[in-house]
Amino acid sequence: MARASKVDRLPAEIREAISSLREQGLSIDDILQHLQQLGIRADAMPSRSGLHRHVQGLDALAERLQRSRAVAEALVRKLGDAPESRQARLNIELMHSVVTDLMLAAGEATTEDGGQAVAFDPQQVMFLAKSLDHLAHAQKTDADMTLRIRAEVETKTKAAAVKAAEAVAKQRGLTADTVQAIKAQILNVRVA
Repeated sequence: MARASKVDRLPAEIREAISSLREQGLSIDDILQHLQQLGIRADAMPSRSGLHRHVQGLDALAERLQRSRAVAEALVRKLGDAPESRQARLNIELMHSVVTDLMLAAGEATTEDGGQAVAFDPQQVMFLAKSLDHLAHAQKTDADMTLRIRAEVETKTKAAAVKAAEAVAKQRGLTADTVQAIKAQILNVRVA
């Protein structure tokens, strides 16, 4: 396993500061200057190129998250906007993105002689398979929840329509049989 970069070995609060400074639009040189002001030991101070690689990784991650969020938002707009399922759909899309990125990275790996490298060991394949299984389960759970919410909304809407129809029928003096026929039509049931 490759050794962690100097940036990755910095304390979490300093890595968060680097992310925050980058989000504020500071350049690599400005971030390095800020790190020097924090009094980081010389042997722990990342190089400019190391910091640049780290920032590029942050930018790439932000782009992937943005892409996943855009896909999830489009999915939510297409399939409905139930607040309970919005986060689940975002998480599902993020997981799809991660799995896709892993597979693409594996496909791009090459050996020294130019052949394609084997990127996954059996344990990694097992974890990937489990991830896909959990993702499929999450999609089913989300779909079930969406159906349940739609059924609840339909039931409430029909109940409100029946109540309104009963009130109007009472005002207009309709017979009990007529009221029952109207309710049956709203609820989509047969009158015996």
